[in-house]
Order: sequence, then structure tokens, then C-alpha cells
Amino acid sequence: MASDASVAGCAAVALALWVIVDRLQWGAGVEFDTFGISMLALIALLVLALAYVSARLSTPPLPMRCTLLIAVALLPLFIIMSALIDSYIAERWRTLASLLLDAGLLLYAAHSLRAVSGKLQLRALLAATALLSAYLWLGQLIDLRPTLWAPPDNVDEPDSSMSPQVAESLLFEQRDRLDEALEAVADSSAEGGGGQGGADAGPPAVFFVGFAGVASQKVFAEEIKLAAHVVGQRFDSASRQLLLINDHRDLDRYPLATVSGLRYALGEVAKKMNPDRDILFLSLSSHGSDEPLLSVSNGILPLQQLSGENLASALRDSGIKWRVIVISACHAGAFIAPLKNSNTILITAAAANKTSFGCSDDRDLTYFGEAFYRDALPRAKDLQQAFTLTRSAIAARELAEHVAASNPQAYFGAQVEQLLARRPLRSPAP
Repeated sequence: MASDASVAGCAAVALALWVIVDRLQWGAGVEFDTFGISMLALIALLVLALAYVSARLSTPPLPMRCTLLIAVALLPLFIIMSALIDSYIAERWRTLASLLLDAGLLLYAAHSLRAVSGKLQLRALLAATALLSAYLWLGQLIDLRPTLWAPPDNVDEPDSSMSPQVAESLLFEQRDRLDEALEAVADSSAEGGGGQGGADAGPPAVFFVGFAGVASQKVFAEEIKLAAHVVGQRFDSASRQLLLINDHRDLDRYPLATVSGLRYALGEVAKKMNPDRDILFLSLSSHGSDEPLLSVSNGILPLQQLSGENLASALRDSGIKWRVIVISACHAGAFIAPLKNSNTILITAAAANKTSFGCSDDRDLTYFGEAFYRDALPRAKDLQQAFTLTRSAIAARELAEHVAASNPQAYFGAQVEQLLARRPLRSPAP
């Protein structure tokens, strides 16, 4: 059976299957990456090395074409099983499932070598296992995952599928759409004291403003929607929330997320707040860089990017004193320096020099969104505990997936924490 044609056929099936499965796992919005060809060549070299070691160290030595067929014939099944584990096995069972798969591979290799040689080839198995373990160890130090797909180099590249007529109409409508959404935001007076009450007139009211920056990937819009829901439950802010969302699936439901729109919204929300006691919960989700900068894009609209400077300026000009700001983006920690003061709490998905994970179009939440908004905040006693739970969960997940740590950051201003103590979180939902 070990002919050139059979080896080449199994290898071709494995390659085609890998390209398809890998593309499906990445989701929409990715491009073909020629750099991945060299990574696939490294995997091919590994397979050849395993076949050579197994053939030479068997007793008696086996034809290398025979051990190579044993290796490439298994690849399609290995690709499918690995993809199923990544996609459908719960995270807490994923390591166990991978270990079981590895044990199955070892049994397959032992049985196959015995079938073609007539006896157990322990020396060949140990050498091949050592070689594979060395590769996996190296893969923990540097990213050796072969892939032919990658996000676009510039995630802010305009989407040419939006016509200029639609783009112009969207921009023209934004002021009216924002005013309509702001009209639905309840005034702080609903809790007594209103805009005229002093700092001691009652417990602070929390106002939620959400900002989803990139329209081409739904994960940001879905994360902000969940954030609004969870914050509404825990801080009793459901009647005092405003969402600015860029989402290619729906251009009409929410005001667009733009820098100008955010500045205007913060100024108008401030008019509904008691400036001495009420708190803004600002949630931002997008791609990010360490300048600091958050991506803002929606079709072909020429939108300004959200920088640390213009975000700080918008908050300062609004007159909103008390703030909780949560930023879900790569390099989000870079925003801490321009925004921190004793009246502000800042929670970011990553350190200034780190990337975060999970911002693909086939996901509803990023890794940070799952850990913070979905899992931690609904059950934490306060924001400090929510951040601690989030940081621990993300660290464990990244370690299990062998990716570089994103290292979420937080800054807790002392004075705003004292104010928040007067507004204890509502009991967690069942």
C-alpha cells in the first residue's frame, strides 16, 4: 500500500482539509496569508522527520515510505478531531480531550509499526515521541500554529460594499438619531434629587454609554449589547443607557459609533446627571493599538479614530466627574495614563504592550467580554472582585491555549470607589 501515489494522495487530502477547517475556524473578515506557506513547510518537515526516525530506529529498519504513509494517513482524522475539540468541547474539559487524542495517536503509531514489522517498536516510538514533544515545547515559546489566513493588515480599511448614497444618508441622519436615543435616557431625578441635588441627596445613579467601534465584525456590537444588559442589572441602569454601535448587519437600530457622536452624547448625558454624585459607566469595544488608539470604521464612511487624547477631551468637556471606563481592545492599557484620576476606575482587556484575543466575526464575545461581562460581573460583589475573577479566568485560558498573556490591567480611583460604596451592586440574577 505504501506507494508514492498513496502517500501523495493522503498528504493532499490532509492539506485541503486543513485549509478548509482553518478558514472556518477563523471566521469572516480574514485574508489569505502567504507567510503561512512556510509554516506548513515546517509541519511537512516534522512529518518527514517522524517518518525517518521511526523507520531507522525500528528493528529491523523499515522502508521510510511505509512509515511516512502511517503518518500522513492519520493527518485527516487528527485535523478533524482537533477542530471538534476546539469548537465543541467546554474549556474545562479541553485539556483532557487533547490528552486523550494524544494517547490515541500513540496507540495508533504503536499498532501500525507492529502491524508492518511484526513486533512492538519501543525504541522508534520513544524517539518519535521525544521529537514531537520538542516541537510542542517550542510551540509554547513561539507561535508555530500553521495557518494560511490572517486578519487584514488594516482593520480600518473602508468597506466598499456600502454605496456613497447610503454613507451620506447615514451621516446626515445621525444628529436626529442621537437626539431620539438620548430622549429615551431617564433623568437622574427618577431616584430623587435630580440635577439640582447635592452630593449627599441620595445614592448615585449610574448612566451607561456603550461604544462598538468596528462594523465589519459583529463581536464588538454583541459585546456592547451584553455589557448594557449586565450593567443594567447590577447597577440598575437599564433606563439610563445609550448605545453607539457600528454593525454591518444593522445600520438603523442604533446611532453610529463615531468620535463626534460620542462627544455629543457624553455632553447630553451629562445634562441628565447630577454632576456631584452620578457615575458614568463607559464601555468601549474595538480593535486597538498602543498609541493609544481605538479603531472606528463603518463601511466607506471616513471616520476619525478614537485616541486617548480625544477621549480624555470629550470626557473633560462633558463635565462628567465620576467615571467607570472599561475598554475591550488590544493594547487597551495604553489608555490608562491619559484617563486616570482619583474619580475614575479603568479596566482594560490587555496591557499597553499586549494583544487581547477573540475579536473574530464568528464570535459573539471576545475572551475579555466572556470573562468580564458574561461570567464575572453578573456574580461579583463589586468591580474589584469582577476584575480579579476576569484576570484569573483569562490567564488560565491563555495558558491552556498556549498564547501570549494579554495581562488585563485596572486602575481604581480611591474617591470613586467610596462613591460606588453608596450604590451597592444589586443581587446577582439567578
